[in-house]
Amino acid sequence: MPSAIVHLKVAYDIAQKLGVKNYGQFYAGAVSPDAVNIDGFADQSVRYPAHLRSLDYEEWKATARNFCKEKGAEWAGREDYLKGFLLHIFTDIYWDELAQPEMFEGFERLGYSPDELRDVKWKELYRFNALLLGGWLFDDVLPKMKKTELYPIGTVGLDQLTRYIDDLTGNYLTRSVINEPTLVCHMGMVEKVEQACFEEMDKLFK
Repeated sequence: MPSAIVHLKVAYDIAQKLGVKNYGQFYAGAVSPDAVNIDGFADQSVRYPAHLRSLDYEEWKATARNFCKEKGAEWAGREDYLKGFLLHIFTDIYWDELAQPEMFEGFERLGYSPDELRDVKWKELYRFNALLLGGWLFDDVLPKMKKTELYPIGTVGLDQLTRYIDDLTGNYLTRSVINEPTLVCHMGMVEKVEQACFEEMDKLFK
């Protein structure tokens, strides 16, 4: 899975193509599953249900699609929030399928061992965060997300989400940005993930 900034970048880049009207709710939904980590990296038994997670990627995609079909009526009038939530799920899936393997292959070429990959991955994502920062985030996404109404969704509670959004629009960047050149991450990874996510979402919300 990628960082919150990658999730928001994907959301920002494809929002118009998805017909989003309430951008604040869409952006909040697009980070909502990770709110379960607000008090520290949550146990798998908490993280997996929040992300509709399955170890099999095709099963995971099917679960997300079914969630949309089964719960869509409950989100009438708040469709953009649901869109954001599902976009988060598909971004995790396609990042793992399309971007992360390239990251890990790059790390291995640089001499990192398999045991080092998790820590190296997050340091690289924090470098990538620095590359992604810009007006799109500070002038558009964060202000809209800060003002929007929030809702519990799936297994993510309102208190968790409220505190998580407060953190994202507050202190998150001070501890999740490393101002160094990336080692392996590049914008082409985001573009591939965006295209795959748009194709999924376009089918669900036509």
